Amino acid sequence: MVVGSVHSKLRMEAPAMTRRLLAAVRNPLMDVLGHCTGRLVTGRTRPESTFDAGAVFAACAESGTAVEVNSRPERLDPPRRLLRLAVDAGVFFAIDTDAHAPGQLDWQILGCERAAECGVPPERVVNTWAAEDLLAWTRTRRAPA
Repeated sequence: MVVGSVHSKLRMEAPAMTRRLLAAVRNPLMDVLGHCTGRLVTGRTRPESTFDAGAVFAACAESGTAVEVNSRPERLDPPRRLLRLAVDAGVFFAIDTDAHAPGQLDWQILGCERAAECGVPPERVVNTWAAEDLLAWTRTRRAPA
């Protein structure tokens, strides 16, 4: 499973960032769009990157690319309003901790709570599927039957 996240030039103009994200989510080698806004909400804060979220999430739905629900407390990305927009677009999701150490795995519940609060359908969370179904999805980008 390949997760692609923007880690540079986070302050690009919205049209350029939109083009960049569209190219990424349409790449057949990328499975999950990671922390799509790049924001940091605590500590060393950073504002969200700006982009046409409707267009990006529509492309995710069309290509079968999942949107990451990042559970890391300083990220909580995407914000709730964008998470709800992604739900409405019909995308798949991957809920993860973005852990950098074993104790940070406990953050998973934060992402699960946000996903439930925003109406993420459990059947669209790819990392809850059986390993066989998950691997099939990485090849086909279709939900298990």
